[in-house]
Amino acid sequence: MVASLVVGSALALGSVIMVELLRSELTANVVETAKNESVNIVSLVQGGELPNPIPIPRGDLAAQVVAPGGKVIAYTPNLAGFKAQYQFPTTQGTAQTVVRQSNNSIVQVGDHDHNYILVANRINVAVPVETQAAKTYQAFSSTAKNKGQIVSGSSAPGNYYVYVWASLQSVDQSVRTLFLILLAGFPLLILVVVVATWLTSKKAFEAVERIRVDVDEISETNLSRRVYEPDQGDEIARLAHTMNQMLERLQISTEERKRFVADASHELKSPLSALRTSLEIALRHPNEVDWQSTAKTGIAESQRMQHIIEDLLLLAKADAGQLIDVFRTVDIDDLAAEECQRLKSLTDVRFDLTDMSAGRIQGDPERVRSVVRNLLENAVRHANARVWVSLRTVENHVILSVADDGKGIVESDIERIFDRFTRLDESRSRDQGGSGLGLAIVKSIVLAHGGTISVSTNDRCGHGAQFTAVFEADSGSVLESDAFPFPSVDVNSSP
Repeated sequence: MVASLVVGSALALGSVIMVELLRSELTANVVETAKNESVNIVSLVQGGELPNPIPIPRGDLAAQVVAPGGKVIAYTPNLAGFKAQYQFPTTQGTAQTVVRQSNNSIVQVGDHDHNYILVANRINVAVPVETQAAKTYQAFSSTAKNKGQIVSGSSAPGNYYVYVWASLQSVDQSVRTLFLILLAGFPLLILVVVVATWLTSKKAFEAVERIRVDVDEISETNLSRRVYEPDQGDEIARLAHTMNQMLERLQISTEERKRFVADASHELKSPLSALRTSLEIALRHPNEVDWQSTAKTGIAESQRMQHIIEDLLLLAKADAGQLIDVFRTVDIDDLAAEECQRLKSLTDVRFDLTDMSAGRIQGDPERVRSVVRNLLENAVRHANARVWVSLRTVENHVILSVADDGKGIVESDIERIFDRFTRLDESRSRDQGGSGLGLAIVKSIVLAHGGTISVSTNDRCGHGAQFTAVFEADSGSVLESDAFPFPSVDVNSSP
């Protein structure tokens, strides 16, 4: 309906414009013809050789010549015996005027409209005084009315009027014919548009309906299904392709959520089972159990569960976009030094901070500390004897690098190193390897701060892993050329 309305309106407007252009062009031709004929008659009047009746080259023309006194002195046969058919305006400033009028007095076979274009000319004739009387009587004698005579000699002085009519019958007939053609073709063309639009829309919406049916049959249990994609490459095909991409993302998200729930349940089940087992044994043999040792075991397992739950809550906040609570200036170099100092009492691994420079960003201090802590603990866990910590500011970025001299990471495992509950060394115990959430938390925090995190081989010793976190530097941070190295302090030595 909309297509028909739009096309119909456009056709109607185009038809009106076409008809009017045709009418205007044909009318201009008729006016030009009348003007040319009037020029010829004016020349005859001015030359004093005006014939009566006035010969005309075409049957759709008519003419009259009116003397100063208002008497018709010459005319075409189709106006024989008629008085002047027009009164030249006295207020007309020019010698010629063109008007459109309906004149029923002009006889023309088949012209039922009687619509004409009139070209009226005013001619001022002046002659010498001594010849005026004779020529005036000669020009307007009664014999001048006889058929075929010439109104000879110069005309009497004064204003003469030459009126030439040109019929608009041909114009009206041509416009009428065009109008009938358009009137007949208009419904046919609208019908073609309606049928073509209907068939095209039907074909398009058949694909839409098929897509709708496919979507209606997809649920959480069968997200692997995809909707029908038409092959015509139009908007509907792109819509179907976009929907399939969305379904793929939903499938991946749902699978990750299910795996996350399963892994979280499994991680929490281990300390909970250990705690329950120790308590059940203690209750069955109350006199044989070291209650202090049992309490310590229970506290350790509950702390492990608490740590896992806190990590899960942190990741949930990251997924919800609520990970960062506050933004303030954070000196990463201070955090790194503090965390290295804390870990040196818990391990024999040595820390190398010779490449540490000042680095300042805008972020949540506790979250940034968590990044540094997790990276350092991960490095210590996998290092043989040494961990390198470097920090530098390059232009508007702060680059934190933590490397170890351990076995490193197999290239095939690099893609999943930051996945949740990922343990690359499956032989390690959960107590030694943690819950597998540390690096996932690191990635979430770094991304929440607008940074990036990557892993590569340690370029200092040729083996081991090197994690590099890049943050946007605070506006007050120094450039690399202005950075100052940390004092040569060995955090492994006694304070």
